[in-house]
Amino acid sequence: MLRLLQTLILLLLSTASAWSQTDTLPSLRVLLNRGNTVDSVVARPDSIYWRHTLEAGINLNQGSFSGNWTGGGVNSIALGLLINGRLSYRHNRFNWGLQTQLQYGIVKNAQQALRKNTDRLFFDGKAGYRISTRWQWFGSLTLLSQFAPGFDYVTLPSGIEAANQISNFFAPAYLTESFGLTYEPDDSFDLRLGVLTLRQTFVTDTTVRQNVPQNYGVPLDQTNRTEIAFQLVANYDRDFAQNLNMRLRYQFFADYRDLAAPDHRLDLTLTGKINKLFNANLSGVLLYDQDQDTQIQYSQALAVGLLLTL
Repeated sequence: MLRLLQTLILLLLSTASAWSQTDTLPSLRVLLNRGNTVDSVVARPDSIYWRHTLEAGINLNQGSFSGNWTGGGVNSIALGLLINGRLSYRHNRFNWGLQTQLQYGIVKNAQQALRKNTDRLFFDGKAGYRISTRWQWFGSLTLLSQFAPGFDYVTLPSGIEAANQISNFFAPAYLTESFGLTYEPDDSFDLRLGVLTLRQTFVTDTTVRQNVPQNYGVPLDQTNRTEIAFQLVANYDRDFAQNLNMRLRYQFFADYRDLAAPDHRLDLTLTGKINKLFNANLSGVLLYDQDQDTQIQYSQALAVGLLLTL
């Protein structure tokens, strides 16, 4: 899996390099020959300086079986809520954008207590200043955490199930400030090269610090830790058909003090619209962070539900 992640990094970098060589320099030469400026290319009508989207959805899954069902099964019900929002502004060389993802889901299986199966609190804000038609300076602020406590469930020799709390709101939480260059060939793809990146990891819950030996990389006698690093973030959002959309976000984070142990995170979401109100959603996450675990972590979810675009 590590080789797969490394291959993905090389692919993204080679793609950015190829685009920049084939598109950016010739475009700038044409502009200079014509006497135009970058401002004249990226300026847009007043009606589209601002862009915004807001999605709100609810997913419900349910299954039940009779007592004599020979195939086996467990009665269950699951409920998920999500809000996705985007707001952006572009005018001449300056642009600004904000992205929000709020997700929370719970599941109830027969003879088990209520558990959560999805929990995500994500904000990403970025401001940029264009220096060419493809490249820009940027500064960004990102927050990643969760809403509710998370537990590790263990069955004791007595058969009783015990729940150990291993996460909570702001335990952990990651606040990242990044500055550098962005390559943006079109509205569907951008590649951030954060040469100066600061990340604060917070663990504010005492119970979490007691139950998680690594404490997410934060010293046990403290509530936060700051890292200075290089960060690469690739975002891809595109409609492949009228009713099919793919969103991908890959993040590479390498602390300058320990470049041999970088973090990798890949988020992928496929959304297919069934009609104007209902959609099917397949999402997955791959995560490698030695401050959490020495093995690759993954999660996957498939849901069908109601999605409103406002």
